[in-house]
Formats: sequence, C-alpha cells, structure tokens
Amino acid sequence: KNNKSSHKDQEDAFFGIGSSSTNNRNGINRNESISSHQHHRRKRVNHSALSDEELALKLQQQYLENNDMMNRQKSQEERDLEFARRLQEQGSTESNDASNSNYNDSDIRRGYPASLSYGQEEERRRKLQEVEDAKIAKAMQEEEKSSGLFRGSLNEQRSNDVGGKNGRGGANRNGTQSLIPICYVCNKIVTFPLTALGNLYHKECFKCMACHQVIQPDERFAVTEDNGQKFPLHKACYADLYGLRCTVCKNTIESDSNGRISYVKHPFFEEVMCASHSSSSQGPKIRKCTGCHRFEPIGSDGFADLGDADRCVCYSCCRSVIVDSKDAKPLWDNIMRFFEQKLKLPIYNGMRDIPVLIVPHDALNSQLQHSNHQGSNQIMTRGLCLSEHQRGLNIRLPSLRFDRKAGSFAEERGHTYFEIPGAHKTNPNSTVTAILCLSGLPSDLSTSILAHEATHAWIKLHPSFDPSRPIPPQVEEGCCQLVAMIFLNDGLEPPSSQTSVDGPSDEKLRQYFKFSIETDTNEVYGEGFRKAANVYSQIGLEALLSHVVNYREFPNI
Repeated sequence: KNNKSSHKDQEDAFFGIGSSSTNNRNGINRNESISSHQHHRRKRVNHSALSDEELALKLQQQYLENNDMMNRQKSQEERDLEFARRLQEQGSTESNDASNSNYNDSDIRRGYPASLSYGQEEERRRKLQEVEDAKIAKAMQEEEKSSGLFRGSLNEQRSNDVGGKNGRGGANRNGTQSLIPICYVCNKIVTFPLTALGNLYHKECFKCMACHQVIQPDERFAVTEDNGQKFPLHKACYADLYGLRCTVCKNTIESDSNGRISYVKHPFFEEVMCASHSSSSQGPKIRKCTGCHRFEPIGSDGFADLGDADRCVCYSCCRSVIVDSKDAKPLWDNIMRFFEQKLKLPIYNGMRDIPVLIVPHDALNSQLQHSNHQGSNQIMTRGLCLSEHQRGLNIRLPSLRFDRKAGSFAEERGHTYFEIPGAHKTNPNSTVTAILCLSGLPSDLSTSILAHEATHAWIKLHPSFDPSRPIPPQVEEGCCQLVAMIFLNDGLEPPSSQTSVDGPSDEKLRQYFKFSIETDTNEVYGEGFRKAANVYSQIGLEALLSHVVNYREFPNI
C-alpha cells in the first residue's frame, strides 16, 4: 500500500471504518468500499468538531476516576501495611523472639498475619475500613458545619471576629486552640456563638459569676479578673460586690443615666453616703457624730443620742466621752503640767484653778453671743475662754448618764448652776473667769480643745498683755491651734490601735483630730495655724508667744 492509502486507512480506523482487507473478507468490492467510505467520511467531517470535544471530556473524566482510584488503592495499601507492621511489632513483643514471628514479607505486604485465613482477614479489613470511613465522614460533616457557622444575624453575635482571625474555632477551657468552635463554659460544639472576653459561648452558658443568671446578648455587663481569667457580671451584681455602699442606708450607690456616680465622702474616714441624703427635701436630715463627724446610719445601727440640740455621738467616741465637769479636772491638770514641763511656759498665778466647765450646746452658744469668738470651717466652736464677762454669771450644768437600753444619754433628775467667780488678778487689766468645753466629745478631742483655750488664758494673763489693744484673731487663734496640735502629738499617752465593729480605733480618731487642724481652710484658724507653725519651727514656742503678746503679730522671719 502506498502512503496515501495508509493515511486514509488510519483516518478510517479513527472513525470506526473497516480496512479494505476486512471488507474483502465480508464480500465487498474494494472500490465500492472506498467510494462508500468516502461518502460517509464527507458526511461525518461536518460533525468532527463536536465529537472531538465530547471525546476529550470523556477521556478527562476517565483519567480523573482512574487517578482517584489509584490514590485510594495506594492509601489503602499504606494503611494495610502500617496495620500489619503494628501487628508484627505486637507479636514480637509477646514472643520476645524475632525468629518466632508469624509474619513474612508477603504477609506484611498483604496486611494480615499468617495465622489468619484470607476470609477472616478480609472481614477484619472491612470492619477497619468502616471505622475509618465513619471518622472521615464525621470530620467532613463538622467541617461542613463550621464553614457555614456564622451566617446567623448580627444579633446572635457580639463581634464579627469570632474565634480568631479566620472566624473559625476558638479556645477551649484549657486554653488550646481548636478549628471547631467550642463553648468556653461547657466545652461543647457551639453554633451561632456569642463571643466575649476573647472566648466563645452558648447564649445559655454566658452567665453572671455572682448571681449565675444568663446575661442577655444585648445587655451591657461588667468584667472582673481573677488569676488572669476574666468573668462577666451584671452591672447590678458588680455594684453589690465592688461598688460604693452608702454608710447611711446601706444600699449600693447607683450611677445615673450618664454613668456618673454622685455621693458625699467623709474627708478622712472611708465612708460615703448617697447625695440625696444631704438634701433635707429628700428625706430626714442625716446627723453626724459630734466628735468625728462620721455619718449616722439609719435604723438600729444609729449613734447614741446626746439629747442636746439633736446631737449624737458614735460608739467609737463613746469609749472616752466627756459629759461631766468632774471628768474635765484631770484633763486640765495634765495640760498645766504639759505647759510647765514640756513647753517651758510659766504658769501664772491662779491659772491652775480656773474653772473648767463641760457644758451643753445651748449654754456654749449663749456665751458665744457675748464674745468675738469665731468658728472654723471643719471644727465647730467647741470651746470658749471667758475673759470678757461679768462676775457672778450663772451657767446651767446638766448631769448626764448613758442609758444602755435606750442607747442614748439622758439627763438625771435635777441640775445645777455654776456661778462664775471673780478673776484672778495676775494682770490687773485682764480677767479670765472660766473655760467652757462642749459636752459629748471624746477625751483626746476634749483635751486638745482645753489646750487651745488654755493658750488663750495664758496670753490674757501675760503681764505684758494690753486688753485695750487686742491681738488680731488670725494671730491669736493660730497660736492656740498650734499648741493644741503640739499637745495631740506629745502631751498624751499612746492611743490604742485596736479596732472594733463600732468604728475606728482611738489611734485613728486622734489622727483625724490632727488632720482637721492641719487641713482647715478657714482664714483665721487654718491659715493662722500654718503661719504660727512656720515661725515655731524656727524660734520655738515661748519666743513666738512673747512676741505675739508684745507686738500683736507674727515675727517677720
């Protein structure tokens, strides 16, 4: 055959057309066959392009199926080989002798031990394949679920960033990362999770750590941290646990609509009260302890009533409260010794015997109307040195006792009047008739007030004092406050630091009395004290007081 006929035969074979020799065997003339084949060839050429595309697709599909089948067979062979090796190792361990192994190379490559029949091995292999297929199906199912995990509404989620940058998976409770979303609380798979505090939660698992109630997805919540772990809390629960609690009503002080908290704070003690309690239009007036100014609680925890101008005293101050003039005499004697021995000040004639009276608020207030005495901002007027009054003036002195059942002080039957005697004439131009101190104050505070008033008496009894040329209030009151501060620091025995459920210790109370003197913003008492203290630190107390008496001003240092 020439090249032309050979090429034609190849084309005929491609289109399924028989060769001339085959046609001859079938009894067909070669020329007729060629003519017939040419006719069919021309007829099929018009459809050759479409047949080529279908053939290419079919071949490609067959190639992919064969390739997938080969991969599966290869993977199955690898699994069978690995399983056989494990069985061989197990058998070697049991026999402890490699020469007694029941496996050979052909058994290993077939994947079953020689002791098993081929049917048993096929059954075992089928079961293993079912288990393996079940694991693969479960993994594919979970992967399919996680791929459509976050198609819920935004109301179901706290953030678009769920479980990390790729939006899939989250941290388990043990801190490990997982591609499958796991609830931080119950450690189970979660769909449509809430994300908060860097973790994923079921809606029903995101609960307040205090009340254990569910926190709603659209609800604002607080966070607390313990050992590096963060826990959610309702805002109300957080306020109960960590918020400010009113000393008066014992309720938690809540914030307003803007998130701000308004309250009244004690300047020294860690006590606050609702701002509404400070307004008389929103309830009864809240009283304060006459000694330490702490807020009186409402109800059974209230302070002891003094029965005097609606005053009360807390039970911490009650430990050493002074309500009787007889209790003031030892305090005055201690002050005189302090003046003479510690401060090196001369005690003028009759100064030790000046009457010291513990009086109620009304009696002290009535005497203030006849004096030039001015009160400070932080400490109300609680003492008075009488030096301008006429002799023979009577002052009513009630006798008080504490009623434990009623929890208050009550006046005993009857009362006495004290007649102020004539002044001692150390200085014939000046008179000191009596020292008044407010009742119901703790011992340390009463003594510091008496030290203040004793300084007034010392100045007025000084031989160089001229009553016609009074000392400016800032200068005189500043010196008296300075002596009171020195006495609180050096003139008393060390206080007890033992606290109680009733309130602060004696040590804490004394600190507050000194704090009140140091931080007083009054122009007369506060600024006067600071100026006097500055001069005292440079020239001493006696030189300061002598200069004030003679020149009625602070020394220019």
